[in-house]
Amino acid sequence: MDGSMMDGSMMFMMCVMMGIGFLLLIVVIYAVIRSLMRKSRVEDRPLMTLKERYVNGEINDEEFEHKKTFLRK
Repeated sequence: MDGSMMDGSMMFMMCVMMGIGFLLLIVVIYAVIRSLMRKSRVEDRPLMTLKERYVNGEINDEEFEHKKTFLRK
């Protein structure tokens, strides 16, 4: 056997390690994206409620702008 060639078990182990690394990368990316989406939903909920109240006519233009400015601080 040539010293520069890897045997089958070494090649298999390298493939397994690369596969595990790839799966870990996917899990980390998924967790980060999910966390960011959850955070944006929580922060946007009051603004969405404010917009719904405005559209339904529960508050006027002045109240809407004042409350929107307050929420963005």
